[in-house]
Amino acid sequence: MVEILLASYNSEKYIGEQIESILSQTSEEWRLTVQDDRSSDRTAEIVESYCAVYPEKISFRVNERNLGGSKYNFYDLLLRAEADYVMACDHDDVWLPDKVERTLAAMRDLETVYGKERPLLVHTDLKVTDRDLQVTAGSMFFQQGLDPSRKRLAELLVQNNVTGCTMMVNRALLSLLSPVIPPNLIMHDWWCGLIAAAFGGIGFVAEPTILYRQHGDNQVGAKNARSLGYNAKRAAKFQDARKVLAETYLQAGDFAAQFRDRLTTAQLELTQAYAEMGEKGKLGRIHTLKRYGLWKNTFARRLGQLLYG
Repeated sequence: MVEILLASYNSEKYIGEQIESILSQTSEEWRLTVQDDRSSDRTAEIVESYCAVYPEKISFRVNERNLGGSKYNFYDLLLRAEADYVMACDHDDVWLPDKVERTLAAMRDLETVYGKERPLLVHTDLKVTDRDLQVTAGSMFFQQGLDPSRKRLAELLVQNNVTGCTMMVNRALLSLLSPVIPPNLIMHDWWCGLIAAAFGGIGFVAEPTILYRQHGDNQVGAKNARSLGYNAKRAAKFQDARKVLAETYLQAGDFAAQFRDRLTTAQLELTQAYAEMGEKGKLGRIHTLKRYGLWKNTFARRLGQLLYG
């Protein structure tokens, strides 16, 4: 059985359409848990109406207090999940009909390689759309210049390519989540990717399985990394770029601290070296990047590491 986790907050515009797309899945091996972060709109009313019709498939709860953002709501959902396989689901997307079936098949293929006892993660490509679900990019991975084959720990420490709204993780991965959220967690999907990279395996479905709706209020969103305009804006905002890199160093420090006794000697050395990047001078940072292969995947991104790291 697959447990689908949907973190909602003021989701009345789109959540009904998302739930309908889940109800239309070709696989019936799922149940949906919606956890609301104390919305002030009609989200609860809409979800409860679906619970009344599909009580065996959909459950709903409201947090006692607002957790302060989707990454906290999702992390809490992951901690509470009970199924062997768990998928994360954004409230404003639309799933293609075979998403559960295709992702679960990829997970079972991954299990034949690593076994069920290892932490495993599967994610997929996405079709990017506007607010009206008109496709603007047939592949988010192509649009953003991402490479799903980059799944070593060194590569995941510096750059996340796991999109949480397409992610499935297994019970072995969930068992490694700390009950206390890491203080410098950037996103829940990135943290799950680090765990899978360090201790298990990551699988990728090259075909898009969702319509990834962009409506202006997205928590993260899809940017066209191949656009000259986008890269020019990124270069102009050097303080933002420096802050983003610094956040990755802090997250790496949390990862090293939490898994110090589980990481291999080489993994711990790598993770600590990256966590200490902010304490080094320019030459020291360049030396660390070269020694451990801590590079992002495009020339522009690597140049940013050298300029702003």
